[in-house]
Amino acid sequence: MALHGDSSGEFDIKSPADKFFTSFADDISSTFRIISKEKRTVTLSLSGNLVSDSYKRFKATITVTPAEDEGNGSRVVWTVEFEKIRHDIEDPMWIIDILINYLKETDENLNI
Repeated sequence: MALHGDSSGEFDIKSPADKFFTSFADDISSTFRIISKEKRTVTLSLSGNLVSDSYKRFKATITVTPAEDEGNGSRVVWTVEFEKIRHDIEDPMWIIDILINYLKETDENLNI
């Protein structure tokens, strides 16, 4: 297994881009170290015992854009870059799953 890796994906949400981005970015600012935040794109760094025991670096970038048809909804594009401390460590799919579920739950909560 390689020490460096990345993963990315995208999905649609029901929330307007600005509303979702503001809610998401404000919420994560108390939990993650924000590297940059501009134009509906946020890059954050994840650290702590669960991460630093296995990964030298874990960086996620999330971009939210309005739906192309100018209707309701938006598209979330996420990219994760990581560096493992050893070859025998699994890729951090569990962290990526948590991130994706969190983003989808944020959208659901904004549309209740």
